[in-house]
Amino acid sequence: MPISAGRCPWRFGYAALGWWWLLMGSATAASLQVAPTSLQLTPRQNADALWLTNSGTAPVQVQVRVFEWRQDSGQDQLLPTTELQVSPPMQSLAAGQQQLIRVVRSDPAPPAAQRAYRVVVDELPSAVPQGTGMQFVLRYSMPVFIQPAGDAPLKHALQARLLRLDDGRPALEVHNSGNSYAQLADVGLGSADRPQIVHPGLLGYVLGGQTMHWPLDVPAARLAGATFSAKINGESAQTPLPVAPAAR
Repeated sequence: MPISAGRCPWRFGYAALGWWWLLMGSATAASLQVAPTSLQLTPRQNADALWLTNSGTAPVQVQVRVFEWRQDSGQDQLLPTTELQVSPPMQSLAAGQQQLIRVVRSDPAPPAAQRAYRVVVDELPSAVPQGTGMQFVLRYSMPVFIQPAGDAPLKHALQARLLRLDDGRPALEVHNSGNSYAQLADVGLGSADRPQIVHPGLLGYVLGGQTMHWPLDVPAARLAGATFSAKINGESAQTPLPVAPAAR
C-alpha cells in the first residue's frame, strides 16, 4: 500500500470501513478490537470517542491517527488534517485493558456540507521473538462524518454504470449526486427482490458528489443488460441501482 509524500494524498485500496491484516515476523495473534466502527457527529457536536480493547494475553502498542477523507478518480484519498484531533495518539494496552480514544473537532463551527474523515488505528508490531512463524497485526480504518448546519435533508442519490477497465476487467461505477454518503454492500444482479449476489459483504462508500468504481469478478457476458441492486447504509433490503449504458 503506497504512502505518498509531500502534498500527495495517502491512497488506500481498502475503501471500506474496516480492518486488514499485516504480516510481520513472529507467531503472535492479533488481539486489538475497536468500537464503534464509525462515528457520526451532529453539526454542533465537538467530540466523540472510540474504545480500544486488548482481548489477548500480551500487551499491545497502538497508534491512532486521523485523516481527511476524499475521493478522486474512483479512489479513496486520506490527507493529513488538523480539523480533528485524537487523544491519546499512542497507547500501550495491557492484556484485557480498555482505553477511551477521544476524537475532538478543532473548529466547532458547523460545516456547510457533510465532512468525512477516517480514524486509522494501527497495532504496532512487537519485538520479534525467537522462533519461527508469523505475527499478525491489525489496521482499522473507521469513517467519521460531521453533519452540516441547516435543515436541508441529507440523502444520497445513486446511479450506476458499467465500465471496462484498462486491464479489460468489467467494473461497476457508482455516482452519488446527493449530499450525503452511501455505503454499498451485497451487490447483486437481477431483480432487487431475488438478486444473485456477486459481491457479498461491503463493497465501499461513495461520498456525496463523488464517483467510485470497483472491478467485478463476473464474466462480461453476464453483465450485458444487467440490473444491479445493493444494500445501502446497512439496510436489510436490496435497493435497485439505476444503470446507464456502458461508457467504454
